[in-house]
Amino acid sequence: MAKKIIETYDIVYIFLKDVLNLDEEHSKTEAEKIKSVIADDTVNNLAKYVHKTLGLNNLDCDYDINREKCRTCIRRRNNNNE
Repeated sequence: MAKKIIETYDIVYIFLKDVLNLDEEHSKTEAEKIKSVIADDTVNNLAKYVHKTLGLNNLDCDYDINREKCRTCIRRRNNNNE
């Protein structure tokens, strides 16, 4: 359950910061609020949208928040290598 909450936070944060261009602190604050009330299917669709919008079209894992598949996606690997 904790991993799912963290993953949801990450997706919402990326959307707010990188897609909507909110500043970092505001994105963190809003993602913290949203992470516990957003539905799984909404997170799944948001993840796919974020990846497509940011040009990370290799979301081949058929993202599902309940399967944690995004942990192996390109964005995760790139962020971990920085």
